[in-house]
Amino acid sequence: MSGWPRPDEPIGDITLVLDQRSTLDRKADLRDGLSAVARQGRHFWVANDETTSVERLTLEAGDQARAHRSFDLTQLLELPGDRGEMDIEGLDVEGDTLWLAGSHSSARKQVKNNDTPEEAQRSLATVEVSQRRRVLARLSTQSLLDPGSSRTGQQQRPAVLGLGRGTDLVDLLADDPHLGSFIQSSKSGSRPIPGKDNGIDCEGLAVAGDRVFIGLRGPVLRGWALIVELQVGDGPGLAPQPIGPGNRRYRKHFLRLHGLGVRDLCRHGEDLLVLAGPTMELAGRTAVFRWRNALRSQAEAVLQKDDLPCEFDAPFGEGEDHAEGITVLDGGRSALVVYGTPAGKRKTGRHEIKADVFRLSK
Repeated sequence: MSGWPRPDEPIGDITLVLDQRSTLDRKADLRDGLSAVARQGRHFWVANDETTSVERLTLEAGDQARAHRSFDLTQLLELPGDRGEMDIEGLDVEGDTLWLAGSHSSARKQVKNNDTPEEAQRSLATVEVSQRRRVLARLSTQSLLDPGSSRTGQQQRPAVLGLGRGTDLVDLLADDPHLGSFIQSSKSGSRPIPGKDNGIDCEGLAVAGDRVFIGLRGPVLRGWALIVELQVGDGPGLAPQPIGPGNRRYRKHFLRLHGLGVRDLCRHGEDLLVLAGPTMELAGRTAVFRWRNALRSQAEAVLQKDDLPCEFDAPFGEGEDHAEGITVLDGGRSALVVYGTPAGKRKTGRHEIKADVFRLSK
């Protein structure tokens, strides 16, 4: 950690009790793979990136969030393929609307501990692409809580960009001068660069009205992280509108985050909080930076280090405690951070996991 600030001490914690099971593996423990969190009043919406569901917990006295309800998205969204995770990495809530984003990433096959050298090489040469990961969706929380209500009107039905239905975010970026080289091209026959290899990997999501901010964990371009902004329509297809230079259907914002990529985004008044961490399979600094007046911006931004003050540094460990999600608490006075691959000390009981609370500057 030489040269890095020491992690800040949390001012408290909240225990999340996740006692339902994964939609893909009934033996899987949902607390082991938390990838996103968003608050809605007394409720927390969380996601595990290795399943096809979103989870809701209710905050009770004593700093515990319980009453776990799991919502299987295969019952709401027409997912392509028979099986496989959605790799949900971003959540946000605005009013009674829940937004979610998949990673949109391709994946290089993992090497198993008992693989032979030949098997290991074959795995590392295999890159898999899943349409299930390529999704941005808007859902009514009322439709989730009461599935029958989805039949009462168009506004209750999920709106989706991706899942193999027409142009998705990756398609929009395919010819981009900064991002296109990381994306599979049917013209050249090239394969996409996997997310864990500094390829396209969407991990942050923040929504304000019809503006959708998607933070990229990768790629990081010579130390610069990116946020892609969309302006979407109100129809079932979430059609991106022209908002960028030359009527481009997206904006790009470049952030100098000390070489880190975006792990999550969170609205805080007119600002965006940017949870940043390593882009590849690395253990390293994880911190929250503030993009001031982000929601007032009407142009593409290039933000230097001095434009992005650090709110706090979160703890991290070697192979554990990777900060993955952030949401605001207490009227904006503090923030909750959830961790993927949590350290054993965070786990209590059979289903409980502690998330950290940090003080915010304003």
